[in-house]
Amino acid sequence: MRLPMNTSASIAATSRAQHTIEREMQTLLLSAKDWATWDDTYAFIQGSDDNYAASNFSRNMFEDLDYQFMLFFDRQANLRWVAGIDPVSDRYDSCPGQSDACAWAKSYADKLRPLLGSANQHASTHLERQGSRLYYAAIHSIFRTDESGPMQGWLVQIQFLDDQWQARMAMQTGREVDVLPLPPAEVPPELQITPTGDGRIHVTKTLSLNPRDAPTLLSTYLPRDAFLERMATVRYAQWWTAGLLLTVIVLVLLLLEVVVLHPLRQLATFTQQAKQDATQAELPERLLHRQDEIGALSREFLHLIQHQRHRTSQLLNLSQTDHLTGLANRRLFDERLNVLMDASQPPVPVAGILLDIDYFKNYNDFYGHPAGDRCLTRLAKCLQRTVRQQAGDRSLLARVGGEEFAVILPGTSPSRVEQLAGALCSAVAQMKLPNDKARLGIVTVSVGAAICAIDERSPPTLLARCDAALYRAKQRGRNRIECDLGKASRSHAEERL
Repeated sequence: MRLPMNTSASIAATSRAQHTIEREMQTLLLSAKDWATWDDTYAFIQGSDDNYAASNFSRNMFEDLDYQFMLFFDRQANLRWVAGIDPVSDRYDSCPGQSDACAWAKSYADKLRPLLGSANQHASTHLERQGSRLYYAAIHSIFRTDESGPMQGWLVQIQFLDDQWQARMAMQTGREVDVLPLPPAEVPPELQITPTGDGRIHVTKTLSLNPRDAPTLLSTYLPRDAFLERMATVRYAQWWTAGLLLTVIVLVLLLLEVVVLHPLRQLATFTQQAKQDATQAELPERLLHRQDEIGALSREFLHLIQHQRHRTSQLLNLSQTDHLTGLANRRLFDERLNVLMDASQPPVPVAGILLDIDYFKNYNDFYGHPAGDRCLTRLAKCLQRTVRQQAGDRSLLARVGGEEFAVILPGTSPSRVEQLAGALCSAVAQMKLPNDKARLGIVTVSVGAAICAIDERSPPTLLARCDAALYRAKQRGRNRIECDLGKASRSHAEERL
């Protein structure tokens, strides 16, 4: 709900005055803290510093610092010392709290003593009344300079809301301000606005700085006519400011869209595409050529994507390559075979060849595993060369076991399969790698080949036929090929030494 103009202005004026009062009370509390957290004060309240009062207190000090007097209480809340100016006689005193010279402070001490234990974290401020006098009271527990304990008592600083205070408030707020005591039984409205006969508005507001403080009333005056003129000027300025601000906001949003948001959306689109397929994502050239943070970010991100592509390619190659021979491994072999046998691929026959090195376990045991690794490497190069010469790039040679190799041949004829199987067996025998633990004294291989017709293509079927043919080759003496080519199954022994 929109407040009437007088009401909103009155709230603003009293709130400004209340904030000034709260700021002054906080300043007084900081001063009390400086005195209370001091090794000299700590020693003084313990009775260990007899020169403390004489060396630190004087009338000029209290007048310069603009507070009336200070009260020192021990841990039992007994008044130990009073220093300051008697508000009635205007006499300066610095004396023990129980002495006759400082008897004028006893009523203040009795009034404040119940508030000592209410300090939040050893500190509190209050707006109190003594007779017709209102005053600030700042209370702080006494500690050492480093705020270590144990706590030895309380220090209270008093500042009266007198004529000097009113003049200072008028200078700070720009208007006449007063704080009036309220009778305990009187509960006025929280905010009361009363026009006066001299063209001003009298505004009063109930102060609620601390629930335990005496009830008080904040009073101030507003010039009505001047206020209305200022409000009209302010409203006019507000409309112009709002229009200018709206124009600036529109321009800033347009610039933000062109310079920042649209390029960022392009970069975000690129990151989403890269997330789905890093190999296909393309970054707009305009982003790469920008000479600002977005351009730098785009270039760095592109570099990161390229690095990721390279690393992904390396990882893919490692995951599909046999580390010893450099041939395809079992994983790539199975993937390629599944792709060729997939129902969505063109229906062509697929052939397979399995090769197993004869007596290779004996070779390893006799010559050692390093020699066995070298043998596998040389055989892999020989087999790869033969497959490329005989079958071309469509074929795949893989190492699928310790001493077992396999070849995939898509779209080939039974005769070509048989020819390649024989060529592989012959090529290994012609290398004449010595193997004293073999029957022929050289390294040889047993070969099993098979082909799946279009209507019976499946990886398990092909591998089972190849494996059965390889088993027959081993059973029939090794260093030979066995072919399962449908009706034209054949068996050949290779003894080309």
